Amino acid sequence: MTETGSESCRWRPYGMWLLAAVSGALLSALILFLFYQLGGLLAVAPPLKLIGPDLGLAAGQGSLSPAGFEIRQSGPQGVAAVQTPIQSMVRASLYNRLSWRVRGLEPGHSLRLGWVTLSEPQTSQELVLPPVGPDEVGVLDLRDQPHWRGRIAALGLIVSGPLPQPLVLDQFELRPMPLSASDLFALALKEWKVFEGWSQRSINYTSGAPLDALFPPVLVVALWVAMSAVLYALFDPPRRRQWMPYAALFCLGWLVLDLRWQEDLQQRLVQSREHFADKSQEERRLAALDGDLYRFLREVRQHLPEQPVRLFIVSADPYGFQAGRARYHLLPHNAYTGFSRIPRVNEAHAGDYLLILSPLKGVGYNRGTQALEWQGGRLQADLLYGTASGALFRVRGG
Repeated sequence: MTETGSESCRWRPYGMWLLAAVSGALLSALILFLFYQLGGLLAVAPPLKLIGPDLGLAAGQGSLSPAGFEIRQSGPQGVAAVQTPIQSMVRASLYNRLSWRVRGLEPGHSLRLGWVTLSEPQTSQELVLPPVGPDEVGVLDLRDQPHWRGRIAALGLIVSGPLPQPLVLDQFELRPMPLSASDLFALALKEWKVFEGWSQRSINYTSGAPLDALFPPVLVVALWVAMSAVLYALFDPPRRRQWMPYAALFCLGWLVLDLRWQEDLQQRLVQSREHFADKSQEERRLAALDGDLYRFLREVRQHLPEQPVRLFIVSADPYGFQAGRARYHLLPHNAYTGFSRIPRVNEAHAGDYLLILSPLKGVGYNRGTQALEWQGGRLQADLLYGTASGALFRVRGG
């Protein structure tokens, strides 16, 4: 054997390994493309049917019936509106096909779609829907709407005009539009480059992609490594125990994921520097995720004695983030969390303090009697401080 032939044989396994890695990437892309083109899209992102127990009236009168949601009467302004929160907060870029059918609409009625995004929860967007026949299903592609972006947190329909007869909403649905190869590629690239940002679990966990991602990086890399290993075994059938090429493929996939994670960490570093660099301790607390809560609690502390007191923290989410952070920021006061109701008479005594972090359903404060009142109970208390974020009370007695 010549020296050139010997050199070629020595480098042949490396060439096959590289060929297997590249071919595995192409094969994985083909598998994912065929999966989503042949019905897998609706399996991963099923249609979102919006007629159900969560659908309610924001204006007007009506209720859910076996035929659908029945709107019987408009509100004082001549408008009826149904709305539903979307618990999963779907991506507008994915769920962009709306279908609806409202029976009983007359030519003078105006039907509008309203929605709220996660990024702008205080801003409601509206779109006039095109007219359809009385028994026809309206279908609209929302991809061209400039405000249909981000994550959709709530959705509704608005009907303007008097209602001489009840309206029945028997279809209200969001679903993904069919995606072309270029759409899938753009979506995969976007999900790969998505920046997760900081959260309360960032120190221990990274999702690496949106929770409803079509191309989760770990799954995509795992498929790539598996396909590459299968192809390498076909290119160079193992005649003996050879594990190094397969270990190298595994390490390659691990390295790709780690590089992506390092880029995410770099962006977090830049974000942290922008928020906290060259600021005092007080300014950093105000710039933190709970800055608004801290600003409120700083005022609450001004109405508490300097010596530690017993303090009940009541919240609609008693074990949630706000309750826990409130207890931390109000140290060294002896704060008790875990309350989603006003403490009973035998729990709160005169001289104790009560902090309500958010409005509690069915609970109000009567300034005339100076008492917190709810169905079946009341607690004598002085209102010391109150804003839209919550209120502080001092218990006067049972």
